[in-house]
Amino acid sequence: MESFPHLRQPIELGGLRIRNRLMMPTHGPRLPQGRYLRYLEERARGGVGLIGFNLGPLGIMQFPLGPGRFHAAHANDIDAVPPHPLTAAGRAFYDSQVPAYRAWGEIVRAHGARAIGQLYHSGAAQHTDTFQPAVAPSSVADEYERVVPHTLTGDEIADLIETFAWGARRARDAGFDVIELHAAHGYLGYQFLSPLTNRRIDAYGGSPENRLRFLLETLRAARDAIGGALPIGVRINGPDHPPGGLTLEDLVEACRRIAAEGVAYISISGGTYSGLRRGAYLPYVAPALIPPGPNVATAAAVRAAVSVPVAVTGRIADIDFAEKIVADGKADFVGMLRALIADPQAPQKAFSGQAARIVPCIACNECHYGRPVACSVNPAAGREAEMEITPAAQSQKILIVGAGPAGLECAIAAARRGHRVTLVDRKAEIGGMLAALARVSEHAEFGRYLRHAEETTKALPIELRLGTEADSRLVEEIAPDSLVLATGARHGPPAIASEEPRSMFTGQEALTDVDRLGRHVVVAGGLDDHLPPLIVADWIARSGRAVTLLTENIAPAPALEPANLYLFMKRLIERHVTIRTMTAAASLKGGTLTIRNSITNAVDQIAGVDSVVSVDGRLADDSLVQSLAGRAPKIHLIGDALSPRRMLHATLDGARLGLSI
Repeated sequence: MESFPHLRQPIELGGLRIRNRLMMPTHGPRLPQGRYLRYLEERARGGVGLIGFNLGPLGIMQFPLGPGRFHAAHANDIDAVPPHPLTAAGRAFYDSQVPAYRAWGEIVRAHGARAIGQLYHSGAAQHTDTFQPAVAPSSVADEYERVVPHTLTGDEIADLIETFAWGARRARDAGFDVIELHAAHGYLGYQFLSPLTNRRIDAYGGSPENRLRFLLETLRAARDAIGGALPIGVRINGPDHPPGGLTLEDLVEACRRIAAEGVAYISISGGTYSGLRRGAYLPYVAPALIPPGPNVATAAAVRAAVSVPVAVTGRIADIDFAEKIVADGKADFVGMLRALIADPQAPQKAFSGQAARIVPCIACNECHYGRPVACSVNPAAGREAEMEITPAAQSQKILIVGAGPAGLECAIAAARRGHRVTLVDRKAEIGGMLAALARVSEHAEFGRYLRHAEETTKALPIELRLGTEADSRLVEEIAPDSLVLATGARHGPPAIASEEPRSMFTGQEALTDVDRLGRHVVVAGGLDDHLPPLIVADWIARSGRAVTLLTENIAPAPALEPANLYLFMKRLIERHVTIRTMTAAASLKGGTLTIRNSITNAVDQIAGVDSVVSVDGRLADDSLVQSLAGRAPKIHLIGDALSPRRMLHATLDGARLGLSI
């Protein structure tokens, strides 16, 4: 029997044949053209059927409403007044951009995939300050961006609809195979649909029929503009979660109306950028804190009501799960974005009976930042040319100390190039700090990565020695050409004065033995601006203990990706964790913790403290550098042993070194 018989079947969208049921939805990897083309090529070559592209910049998103004049010399500056897309100058300018976009579709078609050109306007959810006002159907601020938008007038709505029509023409001229109208994720199309964001009392607001009017008129204008030359689909959100929002019944009826207009498909997504919508609910890039497939039930309801193909996206990271969705008739095809960032070859591996070799997405959302795309489990994501594996000119003996993510990735990359690798760790299991996190953290599916890394090391010429101390005798025995220290981080001297050392713990100690902590635990996060304080506080609170979380920052985890941040904060609040911002732990005496305001230096106290868990203060564990100096021709430091950072940096360090030795 063939592997994944439902996913591998072709599907027709408006007469266009797609080779299988897997889609890479539209996203913005923020790569320069050369790197982006290579990134696309890898994923098209990997066997996915459809790949989506953001064509909003082709004259739709740059819709000027503020004062000022367009200057052609500054046309590409983010803060310049853009040309009005309906003027002769605007049409000429955006038409001139088409060739750059044409290259995107050409490169994916060369490897058998089809290209979707997505047309959208972000409305009030404008993520970049262009120095132009955000616009929306009503003056309702997006809860993440917090900017009060300009309410569109009737004439401005008509202009926007015509602008979408011009976008459809440019998508056709750029050679895209499919056009998709974006009415999801809290962007403009969905802002018209939802009663939470549409307060209008004219023909575009009020009743469900009126709120749907903008999307239907945009669809008709786009179809008329291209004369039916391309199939057109619609991407739409699931229902709002808060009371007073769009219901499932509303959405299903809207999809019936959309299908009756002759669309080629309907793609079901869900949530907004941060998940904030009168409370923290569903982010559209849902982290591991959200169970898999949050939009599948909505897709199934829509599919039962319409006769056109239905797609579903959102937290579908596992190829077996995608197969089941299609097999169960809940959707006709499936969008898997982060899974294809993690492993562009996933479809090809699945269809050739090698699904066990797929690099698993762990839903950590490191790829969802305002910077070039990156992936904790695939260092080559967005860096395909840099990370190309080439055979080593001469095979070397390489000793890697530390089997955490940096050491693992270095060993894998070096072994694939033909080096003879020995990987040692003093612990009896691989993973370093990730091993503990895999057991206690719900932030990401670290265990999936560790199982994959273990199987990969077994399949390669890597000698793995666990429970082994790295010392001079080991180095003399192996006599490596290169010694790599991936020994992680250590905790520095405690910053908290204490007469009760048995009440002081590190974050790692708290994760491995929570029962030692007592009933009231203070987690001192210090200046750490990312996950560690939240993970530790969450784990302790889950054990039923009273937790107070301190952070010296203005707010906890200010550098954490928003979808994770708000859901984590919701969990901590629901578990009754007390959060004190701008607060440093100073000293512990007699069960009373003295604290200091990190802004004013004002002193206060917290009574009844059984233990303090210090999360901040990690230092590079580079102690072996001196003791092993001169024992190998070359010594390299990677990961936290070089500088304590995140998993993303550790795996990238490891892969880069393994590919360069």
